[in-house]
Amino acid sequence: MPIYDVSVHCKDCGRDHPVLLSIYVKDGPDHEQSIAESFHGRSLPPQVGAIRWHNALCYKTGRKFRLENEDETFLVPPSYLKRRSLIR
Repeated sequence: MPIYDVSVHCKDCGRDHPVLLSIYVKDGPDHEQSIAESFHGRSLPPQVGAIRWHNALCYKTGRKFRLENEDETFLVPPSYLKRRSLIR
């Protein structure tokens, strides 16, 4: 089962932040995609639903916020992060 990193779009600063949380998802996306898009029309796997109660930290403001919005919480395959960092 593939492992995915989790990131979230921050409303305070407008950037995406890693949540430092990884989860296993059987039929996840092959690129960075929101949870809402990834599981549109399907039920959420329990491990994906459980991250809703985790907190994220805005590195710019120092504020914590919950991962409540599935449109702004993203599953990121680890290989995608590596490719993206090489481009920058």
